[in-house]
Amino acid sequence: MTTIDRRSDLSYKEFIEKYQKTGTPVILENATEVWGENKIFTPEFFRKHFGDRTTTFATEKYTVSQVLDLTEKGTLENPAPYPVKFKIMEQLPELIAYMQPLHMNLCKPNWLNTKMLKNKLSNVMDLHIGGIGNAYEVHKDTYHVHAWLVQLYGEKEVIVFPKDQEELMYPGKGGLLASRSPINIMNPDYEKYPKFRNATPIKATVKAGEVFYIPSGVWHTTKAYGQNISTIIDQMNSSNFKAWRNDVYSYKAFYNKKRAVLDYIAASVIGAICKIGDLADLIIN
Repeated sequence: MTTIDRRSDLSYKEFIEKYQKTGTPVILENATEVWGENKIFTPEFFRKHFGDRTTTFATEKYTVSQVLDLTEKGTLENPAPYPVKFKIMEQLPELIAYMQPLHMNLCKPNWLNTKMLKNKLSNVMDLHIGGIGNAYEVHKDTYHVHAWLVQLYGEKEVIVFPKDQEELMYPGKGGLLASRSPINIMNPDYEKYPKFRNATPIKATVKAGEVFYIPSGVWHTTKAYGQNISTIIDQMNSSNFKAWRNDVYSYKAFYNKKRAVLDYIAASVIGAICKIGDLADLIIN
């Protein structure tokens, strides 16, 4: 993989066979068109409907309107604070009505939507508002979920790394740290992290209305060159269940091995129930 495919009108069957089963990233150019008014998510829209909603970042409280002001006025030398996140399900629940069907006829099945897992194990949907000079940490998504980065407004550069380059990312040791890299993508310290020189980042720009599918286990990050708004939908199903279950165990085992065994058993039961549900859906449909 040296470039990222850009696809329009991708069928569900082809998506599964060519991208999800092979663990290949792809940009879905018109996936959000099933929402109808998929270009309404402007800063003005969020000011009007959610401007006074608050969240906390680094002990400071911010409203949606304040973050929009900061990201609009930010510069490379003085970027806005980032990432200031708003939990959509808790803080902006009305937003979901504008994003139906949330699965876009592609992000399915999603076992994280079962009642047993809803809002658990980092399964949250955040609204990200960024600006010029903002960059996210280099990471792979915790619990090995598939990530669907939905660009609501503006543009963002997404950088992914081939799966065989994990060692070059200098992942942390133990627990959640294993999915995080200390690399500063805006200014890599090659003296401290010399192996990163050999990394081969693959860059692509995702635009408003587009979705960047990042498969389970792929290291990635983002850079912003202007004001932008996005969200991420996490997905877990039979394609990444084993990796998800392994993370459920390993993250907990770092602190409490006995509890980790219980969580692993619970995860196995949940997976079995979800598989039965998928089979039932196939029979009915």
